[in-house]
Amino acid sequence: MASQGIEAKPPTVSTDYDTSDKLYFEPLTLEDVMGIYERENCAGVIVQFGGQTPLNLAMRL
Repeated sequence: MASQGIEAKPPTVSTDYDTSDKLYFEPLTLEDVMGIYERENCAGVIVQFGGQTPLNLAMRL
């Protein structure tokens, strides 16, 4: 099983570049997350390492 990470703030990647198999630099919007989800044929979504924006997004996923 592979994991994909989405990072909205590229400067913070120095602290978490190795936490996933693939790392995307995209805004944390429903459209962008769903685009990655569909492109990667993901089996599900886990929200972690985030603040209020990912928490709000998780409710819509």
